Amino acid sequence: MKNPRVHEIATAMIDAVRKVLIDHQVTEAEYRAGVMYMMKVAEAKETGLISDVFLNSTIVEIKAANTHGSAPAIQGPYFKEDAPFVDGKLKTYDSDDHKPLLLHGTVKDEAGGVVSDAVIDIWHSTPDGRYSGFGGYHGDMPVEYYRGKIRTDSQGRWRVQTTLPAPYQIPNKGPTGALLTMMGSHTWRPAHVHFKIRKDGFEPLTTQYYFEGGEWVDSDCCNGVQPELVMPAAIEQNMQVMVLDFVIEKPRA
Repeated sequence: MKNPRVHEIATAMIDAVRKVLIDHQVTEAEYRAGVMYMMKVAEAKETGLISDVFLNSTIVEIKAANTHGSAPAIQGPYFKEDAPFVDGKLKTYDSDDHKPLLLHGTVKDEAGGVVSDAVIDIWHSTPDGRYSGFGGYHGDMPVEYYRGKIRTDSQGRWRVQTTLPAPYQIPNKGPTGALLTMMGSHTWRPAHVHFKIRKDGFEPLTTQYYFEGGEWVDSDCCNGVQPELVMPAAIEQNMQVMVLDFVIEKPRA
């Protein structure tokens, strides 16, 4: 049965690609090379990776233009639903260099009202750019490291301590990395911390925040950095700190 939305979007995408082929007079050899490239992407299991690198930031821009809450950001591939609840501190390895990072703030609604008992997922890389709960390049780090869930208190406040993440390269040995290189780009992401805020009756907020002056902040390979997501360097209790006051919104009719 025909799906009007699928028909509308798929037709528009195909028309846009056809226009590019015509405008740039793509040859049959170039077309075949492109088809072979897409097959390599599929064989390397990088379909999700290449889609996120080039397109996810556009979807976020669309969402940002229609929100009255805090700025959304790309989720990335390393979210884990089964992260444990933690009591004020994310679990880190003893071998971590332990440059402390304090994260705290509030969650409120659009009218400035307190949102208590909201669940906040927080996750970030190790100091060497790896994520827990994933194999391969990331090793066999258990899911409870460098990620966890917390709840806002009766005043909508939240607080957690962890260690500073680091810039890292996305998988760069496969076809996605090869394409970025041929385009004159790179495969680095700046250091960042991910957040997902959820509360019944509200739209979930997925975002991430970066460090002012951090390496690659001005040239993120995933185009995920927006000015409002870059936090100035600040120290609190002898720790680098991010103070983040999230605003979440109710679904719109």
